[in-house]
Amino acid sequence: MAAVVLQVVSRPLPGADMSVVIGNMKEAAELWRKHGAEVKCYTVSAGEVGNIVFAARWDSYTAYGQTLDAMVGEQSIQALMAKINASGTAEWVRSNLARELPV
Repeated sequence: MAAVVLQVVSRPLPGADMSVVIGNMKEAAELWRKHGAEVKCYTVSAGEVGNIVFAARWDSYTAYGQTLDAMVGEQSIQALMAKINASGTAEWVRSNLARELPV
């Protein structure tokens, strides 16, 4: 089976309270983990320095789909997204969904 990775890259805004940015990421990670994702967060050290990467991984597209199905419409996720948007602490840079290649 081919693993699947979802990557969301964001950039903290100048003057943002980083404890809020990290707190939001922790809250998001807990929700994704609750529904089956393996989650890691990274700060970019070379290239787009200062960006933050939120990465969620699954062993298969089936597992990825099960997570998304479980999360659709969940009120805690809707509330967190509204909270993150209202915080004004970071901006979205890009997102990627990647499938592992068997090499």
